[in-house]
Amino acid sequence: MTQDVTTPLKLGLFDIMQIDPVLGHDVPTMLAGRLDDLEYADDLGFDVAFAAERHFMPQYAAASVTAWLAAASQRARRMRLGAMAYTLPIKAPVELAEDIAVLDILCNGRLEVGFGTGHRVEELVALGVDPARRVPAFQERLALLKALWSGGQVTFERGDIRLREVLVSPLPVQEPHPPLWYAGTEPVAAQWTGANGLGLAVGFKPTAQLVPTVAAFANGRTSRAAELMEADPPRPSGAIALMRSVIVGESDRQVRDDVIEDLLRLDAFVKGDQEAGSRADRHRAASDQFDGMVAADVMIAGSADTVAAAIADCRKQLRFDLFLANVYAMGADTGRIRATLAALAGPVRERLGATAEAATA
Repeated sequence: MTQDVTTPLKLGLFDIMQIDPVLGHDVPTMLAGRLDDLEYADDLGFDVAFAAERHFMPQYAAASVTAWLAAASQRARRMRLGAMAYTLPIKAPVELAEDIAVLDILCNGRLEVGFGTGHRVEELVALGVDPARRVPAFQERLALLKALWSGGQVTFERGDIRLREVLVSPLPVQEPHPPLWYAGTEPVAAQWTGANGLGLAVGFKPTAQLVPTVAAFANGRTSRAAELMEADPPRPSGAIALMRSVIVGESDRQVRDDVIEDLLRLDAFVKGDQEAGSRADRHRAASDQFDGMVAADVMIAGSADTVAAAIADCRKQLRFDLFLANVYAMGADTGRIRATLAALAGPVRERLGATAEAATA
């Protein structure tokens, strides 16, 4: 079943850990700042914070979401924390099962775990994984993880995996394991996700293009046997998550002007001495770029009223129960990032609550 838009919406964060070339932070400075922001968000009352994992990409500091979550668990003491997502076909299942168990202990049972099949072929090929086998490799490893978390000995031999009487210890705090998510937008995968008891995290496409994906997920959940549903772990953060870049400011005009200036600075950084066109031409191009991102639902930006209305509209179409905001726009300094966090946790959440209440009237 899809979610009821009258139920309270959970608000969380999603960080792709992209290094900002405009601000010029080195990786240690960036990671330290992200931990400070996470602690600030925890104090504001966000429900959950997810981080991505990306490999072999110099513009990202996301090579180990496991290490990040271990550090985050000691700074954010209330909110739930999660990975979104481990590229499962490239992972050694025993090591990952043990890492996740220890992370759940460090989080005191607040961990959420997302998996993906690997949308970047480069990662798979670099590590010797046949992209054509990524789906069966994903399903095989997921089944192994669940078996390893069951507490019994596991013996398995197929392909590149050979296990003999493996016993994982310690086990996760949450039984039988932390809530699991699948990150992806293909309807076939979404239906499988729903039928197998995982949550679905979608984003990076216009809302209208995600409607078939969410519908397929709902169909998968409907087909799931009642006894299997009862055995699933609780899902305190929800079952369907929408990820979007978000910027909140005092007014739509102020946010628009800020982002256009950020885009101009980014363009100047990238092009350097090759920068072409007049200031007016470049400003017009940046304006068009901003409008395009908003129109395509890649970014939700504006005042608290505008942002809340946009989220509510997306929810009517996708019926998600968790909204994940990426607040790290290129060029945005700490003050603007904190302003977005405070607005999301305060006036945006309040307006979304009022919208849900109005829907029941």
